[in-house]
Amino acid sequence: MARVLVAGGAGGVGEGIVRHLLRAGHFVVVPSRSQAKLGLIRERLALDVPLGDGTIERLTTLVARVGEPDGAEALCAQLERAGGVDVAIASIGGWWEGPLLEMAAAQWDAVMDEMLRAHFIFARTFVPMLQRRGSGRYIGIGGGAAYFPIPFAAPVSIAGAAQLMLTRALRAEVTDPAIDILELVIDGPVRTRNSEGATPGWIELDEIGPIVVELVETGVTHDLRAETEGSIVTMRSLATRELPGHHG
Repeated sequence: MARVLVAGGAGGVGEGIVRHLLRAGHFVVVPSRSQAKLGLIRERLALDVPLGDGTIERLTTLVARVGEPDGAEALCAQLERAGGVDVAIASIGGWWEGPLLEMAAAQWDAVMDEMLRAHFIFARTFVPMLQRRGSGRYIGIGGGAAYFPIPFAAPVSIAGAAQLMLTRALRAEVTDPAIDILELVIDGPVRTRNSEGATPGWIELDEIGPIVVELVETGVTHDLRAETEGSIVTMRSLATRELPGHHG
């Protein structure tokens, strides 16, 4: 079974990823800046009936700031002392709404820090860790906003598009065949525990989780919801996958 680090595993989408990884028998490490969020996700997963029989014992939660260089390096050193991880997943992100031309420079910096810089810091820290181990897989998690502009949420699209290029650039530079670099783009709104106004067309966490498990275990997925082009795997709900030009 793999040892998997899931940055953002205490978030809405991340929680679903962690749940399915645990169900598949993997060992999972979830870092977060918030001890309260870590306690909450552990409680939620422990109450999930299919996770019985000690499955929750394969979950490790750690307070860490993986979007900051010092925090990421400290976590990396701690994990390497414990034997490292086989797979690093970056399920990091956020949201912002408002007119682009009215956005303050400080707001721009904050959004880019959360949605793009954090991915760079995480990749810069943990891809080399996988290289030092001699093998491993890095998986970024992004949204379909990377493919098209969302009016009044443009920085989300801009950061997402840059994140795709970050993955492609990593894939181009990390030529060791033992290191796999992938990006899973979830192209559509996701129904999480805290979703409001969700409709039947929204992507479910139980659609995302199995695809991530396949990517963790083999680096590929044959799920009907997913399409693969190079290092980028794009998934949509089955209800919308056949619609040409659909972007969630």
